[in-house]
Parts: sequence; C-alpha cells; structure tokens
Amino acid sequence: MEAFENLSILRDNVVEFCNSREDIVGFCGKISNNSRYQPIQPQNKPVQKLVSEIRLPKLPKYKNILDSIIRANYDLKWNTTYSENEVGSDFIKRYGWFDLIGPNGPFCMSGTRIMIGYWGANLDYQIHWHEAEEAYVPLAGSALFWSEHNEEKIAGVGNIVIHKSNKKHWTKMNNGFLLALAIWKGTDLSVNPTIS
Repeated sequence: MEAFENLSILRDNVVEFCNSREDIVGFCGKISNNSRYQPIQPQNKPVQKLVSEIRLPKLPKYKNILDSIIRANYDLKWNTTYSENEVGSDFIKRYGWFDLIGPNGPFCMSGTRIMIGYWGANLDYQIHWHEAEEAYVPLAGSALFWSEHNEEKIAGVGNIVIHKSNKKHWTKMNNGFLLALAIWKGTDLSVNPTIS
C-alpha cells in the first residue's frame, strides 16, 4: 500500500506540473490524472543512491516533484536501456530512468509516455534516436543538448528541449548531473532508443 501511495503522489505532482505549463500542454496535451494503476515490480540500479543524494531546491513546484521521486525511489522500476558494451560501465552505474505514465508505467495511458531520468556529472549520452517525439524538461541540474534540427543549447531547470521523431540527438552533462522529465508522444511508445 505504501508503494502505491508513493507512486500516486509522484504521479499527481508530475501531472500537476505538466498541466501547469503551456509549453508542455502544447507538446502533448493535458495529462489525465485518472490513469489505471498496474502494479510494477521494483528494480534496483546503482543510480538510486545518487538520486537519494539530490538536494532539494527552494522552488516549491520543483521541490514537490523531487521530494516525491526521492520518497518513491525504491518503489520504482529503474532501467538502463543500454548494455555496458554500448555505453561503458561508468555510464551504467550513473544513469537510469523509470516509466511513470504510459504503456509501460505503473499508470497506464496511450498516446503519451512520461519517464524520469538521471544522468551523472560528466556523462556523455551518445548520439541516439527513436520514433517517438520527445520533450525534455530538467527538474534538477542542467545539460548541453544537440539534435539534427537544433543547435547546441544548455538547458537548466524548467527549460524545455524538443527532439523530433527519428532525428539524431545527444546530451552532455558538462555542468554536473541532470534529472529530467522525458515526455514522449507518438504511435509506438514502447520502442526504446537506438544508440549510435
């Protein structure tokens, strides 16, 4: 029951945040708070220790989400997508993401997939692409983003970066760690990225 409560609070905070932002609503529409819950088996990854060490900011709209991520940290199914051969052991130890809302998350929804990811300081998220159109919104930290349709851009807390369908892009954590919402929209949202 505690896991469900932690995940529900996290979902509510993320939905409230997304629906309060015109740029996010313009990207994926309003997010429903009435998604069906499907229990998930938690999956532990080394990145959880790093997530637990994040210092909460003073801004309330980000503090609520970060606090609820930290509270639900060990109730989540953390993933790494890639193999150690593809990205290296350091990347695997300091990177991870989880589904929250969408076809694979604990809260089911079609047409939109909301994930939260963490990348450690100085990681280089190599060129990759996916069918889904994607919006990143940093919740803590910052990163340098590039894509085939956009120039390099540093995005910090509250900024939005959009990657178009099947366009190559990369992210570099040159100024410390990054914790970000990743919102996908499209038809087949279950297909994970291909890395170059």
